[in-house]
Amino acid sequence: MKVRCIANTGKKLPNEIIKLGYEKTYKFGVEIGKTYTVYSIFFWKGSLDYLLSTSNNTAPSWYPSELFEVENHLLPISWFFTYEKYKNYKGEDSQKAIWGYKEMISDSEHYIDLEEGKKDAIAIFFKRKRQLDEYEKVNCFKL
Repeated sequence: MKVRCIANTGKKLPNEIIKLGYEKTYKFGVEIGKTYTVYSIFFWKGSLDYLLSTSNNTAPSWYPSELFEVENHLLPISWFFTYEKYKNYKGEDSQKAIWGYKEMISDSEHYIDLEEGKKDAIAIFFKRKRQLDEYEKVNCFKL
């Protein structure tokens, strides 16, 4: 799946997403007009986020989907999906959904470990990134 950046500041985010901890003045590390490969998708509290690597050697980050438009709708054949209902730390009903590579789904802490910059999680990400990038080179499908 490929997305093209159409905005890179919090100004373009709806208020529901701002309430999750973003600020209107925040500038995201993505470039308007540039196309990015999506390595995972995360849905939580009404926010759909994409996991992107903005360069070949930097750790990935999550970005709100509102900053992008989908350019290539094809999901990788190797992706998995999970959906979970749970009680949050306040005891409230909550839910999350994740699409992505195997470890993103099978290890409930993997996406947190990525955010925290843990070496093992980043190594797994780069392994899966290389596999997906190679697959896309060979099978450049477009709708």
